[in-house]
Amino acid sequence: MPEEIRVRAPGGEETRAPVPVRREGGYAVFPAQALESLGWTLAREGDETTARWEGREPLVRVRSGSPLLLWAGEGVQLAHPTRRVEDHLYLPVQFLTDILPWKLPGVFSYDEAASTLTLASFGEGEGEGRGGTPVAGESERRVSVVVIDPGHGGRDPGAVGARGTREKDVALGIARALHRILSDEEDMEVYLTREDDRLIPLWRRGEEATRWKGERPGVFVSIHANALPNSRATRGFETYFLSEARTEHERRVAALENSAVEMEEAGTGPQGQDPDLSYILTELRNLDHQHWSALLAELMQEELARVHPGPNRGVKQGPFAVITNALMPSVLLEVGFITNPQEEQIMSQRSFQEDAARAAAQAIREFFRRYPPEGAGE
Repeated sequence: MPEEIRVRAPGGEETRAPVPVRREGGYAVFPAQALESLGWTLAREGDETTARWEGREPLVRVRSGSPLLLWAGEGVQLAHPTRRVEDHLYLPVQFLTDILPWKLPGVFSYDEAASTLTLASFGEGEGEGRGGTPVAGESERRVSVVVIDPGHGGRDPGAVGARGTREKDVALGIARALHRILSDEEDMEVYLTREDDRLIPLWRRGEEATRWKGERPGVFVSIHANALPNSRATRGFETYFLSEARTEHERRVAALENSAVEMEEAGTGPQGQDPDLSYILTELRNLDHQHWSALLAELMQEELARVHPGPNRGVKQGPFAVITNALMPSVLLEVGFITNPQEEQIMSQRSFQEDAARAAAQAIREFFRRYPPEGAGE
């Protein structure tokens, strides 16, 4: 970890005071006040701080203790939460090294080897994307991003049926089929959070999804199989979106899927801190992601009902860790109860996995016909 990040002009000369870096909570941070030397104006109101670069748009909003910031009204996931120490706000160094070059590519660039941030004049490269990501006006063709998340993996099998069928295998089978189907769509860019039998930390899945999506329309679909050990008779499929659990069943399912974090290596989560869920939920409501997530869940249920032999258990909600920091419309799909002998047998069959994938693909296609709302991103 560098002790400071130097600031230079494009010609190479140092133009501003270096930004000091320290370690807080196990990760590298810098004082938000240092942004003022880079042309930012900061204002604080309670736990929230706003920042504006050289009096221009965009307005950036950050909240102490949250892993989420708003950039011109769009959510951006931080690698770690912000921190307030002795009444001073500290931001993850990621804001300087990654977010500024991403959001203002003609203004900021970062050289990791030299620990140097280059600050150019505003307007050079304005409107450019990052990594080839299309931007408004660049092309008439709109590309949407689909991130498919096969639940569990590696040493975390998920729920296991009486016949030995493992949730992680069912999820991966459906996810691979869905990836193959949607990859043929010219207007979609499709990703898998895992392509094989490995354990990916829950929090990293949403972070990666948010990075892959960038500024484009996108959805996050996490695939799972349900379980109710005390009832072999319970069966059916249901789709969840992120919100507070309302019923005991919703709380139970959320706790079941969130328990995967116990399988992860120490330190792979957000440094032992839970995100400020209430704040994230509030901001997602402001961004209207909850509304769109609920719509995606409804479409999933409608399409699965055409191919699934079990009952349609409807759209539900809960605080699922895996979709908490995927900053886009996101759902968690429970394709059946692996503790039900009949559904366990069905879910283990390749034909069902293909049918479920085709149903999910059709739901995603229909969703993108309606999303984003008119005028979004303009």
